[in-house]
Amino acid sequence: MLNIYKSDEKGLLQEQSESVLGSWGHPIEPAEEELHYVASRLGVPVDFIRDPLDANERPRIEKNENNLLLIINVPLKMADGEAVPYRTVPIGIIQTSDLIVTICRVNHPILQEVSKELVKQFYTNMKTHAFLQLLLVSARYYLHSLDDINQKIIAAEKEIQKSIKNSEVYTLLNINKSLGFFTKALKINLVMMQKLVRVPTFYMNKEDEKWMQAALIEMQQAFDTSEIFNTNLGNLMDAYSAAIENNLSAVVKVLTAFTVIGNFPLVIAAMYGMNFPLPFQDGEYALAVLMSLSLVMSLVTGWIFYKIRLF
Repeated sequence: MLNIYKSDEKGLLQEQSESVLGSWGHPIEPAEEELHYVASRLGVPVDFIRDPLDANERPRIEKNENNLLLIINVPLKMADGEAVPYRTVPIGIIQTSDLIVTICRVNHPILQEVSKELVKQFYTNMKTHAFLQLLLVSARYYLHSLDDINQKIIAAEKEIQKSIKNSEVYTLLNINKSLGFFTKALKINLVMMQKLVRVPTFYMNKEDEKWMQAALIEMQQAFDTSEIFNTNLGNLMDAYSAAIENNLSAVVKVLTAFTVIGNFPLVIAAMYGMNFPLPFQDGEYALAVLMSLSLVMSLVTGWIFYKIRLF
């Protein structure tokens, strides 16, 4: 499916039947057999349309005559039930002499916001300005996703404080994977955006330079936040790992103490259960004396353990 829009004087998007000067082409999840059709209608190389559809495509900049392609990775929230809450997906932003094109393998929320006019002052005829707005929206979407991840970390932390189970530990591990995806993608995105500034054909006026600076600041902030969350989450997991080991040591210590205390009756009973003569075994009160002796020894040992805070 191919949507083509052009903004009016008020910045409202008007759908077009064909690509015109100053329009925005927005293919939605195009199939392989549609790529040549989409490329011919928009007047861009078919490789510029195909490459961002590859889930493993790395961020990069490519030029072809008057066409400029920038691929960046943006967050993608996974469906409920998926182990890893967030991954990243490539988005291609193409600037030609006539129009701007965005392409992604999914109908990404960033592009939905633009098409639903939730992004203000998106003028398609101002190609560089629209290009930079998309970068800024992408950076802010990272920050929004990081806020959501932080809430998930807080919720998992509360659950772990109640009871340390494997499920909560796996939740933290999967969140850590998402932060790893974010940190890697943001680092490369920043490099690509800095390279974009030095592309001769990517002309920016003073207003555009402000937008680029704002996009770089937001992307850097998202990168720093991702690294901080990643470090804090690693420290949190280490702390809970140490807590689990301490709890295990405490349980083993208590069990060992009770084993020692309970050994006195067992030792005395084992000794007097042997098939050879022992002192006082024929006495009238032998059983009572032996039981009392073992009880006293156990109580004294327990009191000593309590005094030295063994349990």
